[in-house]
Amino acid sequence: MGKSSLAESWQDSGKQRRAFHFAKQVAMILFLPVVLANAHAKGFFDSEEDDSEDKNKVSQEMPVLLPAFPVKDNALPFPVGPVATQSFAIDPGSLTVSPDEIRFTLLTTSKSGAKNISYEGIRCSTFQMKRYAFGHGNGTWSLSRESAWAPITFLSANRPEAVLAQDYFCLEGTVAGKPEQMLDRIRYNRSLQSEKYKGN
Repeated sequence: MGKSSLAESWQDSGKQRRAFHFAKQVAMILFLPVVLANAHAKGFFDSEEDDSEDKNKVSQEMPVLLPAFPVKDNALPFPVGPVATQSFAIDPGSLTVSPDEIRFTLLTTSKSGAKNISYEGIRCSTFQMKRYAFGHGNGTWSLSRESAWAPITFLSANRPEAVLAQDYFCLEGTVAGKPEQMLDRIRYNRSLQSEKYKGN
């Protein structure tokens, strides 16, 4: 091969290398936004600190501190509807309120006189309930074995949690006021859903 042919070969080879690198750079520029979008969607750019904060938010539920056993004479009854087969009341001394949850002792009495006592929680933001403990005739508590939150339903004739959440405790997915305000609503049957009620 002559010198001119060798030089032309090197030039062609150089052009090919430059063309290859140029194409490679163009591909990277076009492909980079896709990679960044996928990485962001998958959380590749989330720091460990952010993950830790998310976990803390999930685990910020108040510790379970069982209240004093309810005194029957102090119970505040509330109606749940004309077809209810049980009557319901809450112990006012047990009512506690946090930004995310309301806890209370519920007293349930059947028409035959059988009584049940439970310590429960309601979340307004998710419209859920949980039973933390059950009361016994000897004045003691036993913790519930069920740890999961359950949806509050209106389907049952006996639906105390639904009535408490909708009428007295929650408003538009948020905790509606302080404990004394909630107790006044129950005491004077002032439903949050009533158009006539404009107070606490």
